[in-house]
Amino acid sequence: FGMNFQGMNGWLYDGGGIDLWNEVYAPFGMVAMPCGNTGVQMTGWFKKELKSVADLKGLKMRIPGLAGKVYANLGVDVKVLPGGEIFPALERGVIDAAEFVGPFQDRRLGLQKAAKFYYTTGWHESATVSELLINKAAWDKLPKDLQAIVSNASAACNVISEAWCQKANSEAMDDLVKNQGVIARPLPDDIIKALRTETDKVLAEAIKDPTTKKVHDSYMAFMAKYNRWTEVSEGAFHTSVRG
Repeated sequence: FGMNFQGMNGWLYDGGGIDLWNEVYAPFGMVAMPCGNTGVQMTGWFKKELKSVADLKGLKMRIPGLAGKVYANLGVDVKVLPGGEIFPALERGVIDAAEFVGPFQDRRLGLQKAAKFYYTTGWHESATVSELLINKAAWDKLPKDLQAIVSNASAACNVISEAWCQKANSEAMDDLVKNQGVIARPLPDDIIKALRTETDKVLAEAIKDPTTKKVHDSYMAFMAKYNRWTEVSEGAFHTSVRG
């Protein structure tokens, strides 16, 4: 339930996000910067239709990270599998559902051959950032002009990769729905509500760590301002202009 690509970039580049990122990584002798983004990811693939929160209980789902903790709170039997094992596990019934990335990458794994319900509400990864990591000692030895070149090249990769994802995913989604029998739909409202409630609980536990809280508070403060702005900008575009 975070920001999209535009909002994430606003926070990272102009809202102090990158500075906090490097503050967290400094003890490990690393310099970090954004180097890619998937845009909004999908909820995932399900063998059976989801009609209510009750359908999540006992569901065996491949879903890592904090999102896995959220689903576990709702009774999901969370599984963590590497990407290459998702399709065979889904095909054989070892798992009932799986999250990976988005239409293009998911299609490459063949997930549409193992499950037909594709839920689209990307509540858990609305702007997944890839990072460029550089040894800080090596970075500090670079002259300022070369540091600027690396930083700008990384920023370009961040933007270009997300643009590529928009094209690739739009084409892949069309193919999945029109040619491969995939049923793509948003999550039911009651499931979204339950996920939001449990997300708040997971975050409340996470921010007991002072460093996590510092990053969380910065992100949330920026998102509050960004959301007010998008109501009259991006929101108005999607509801009134796009058609």
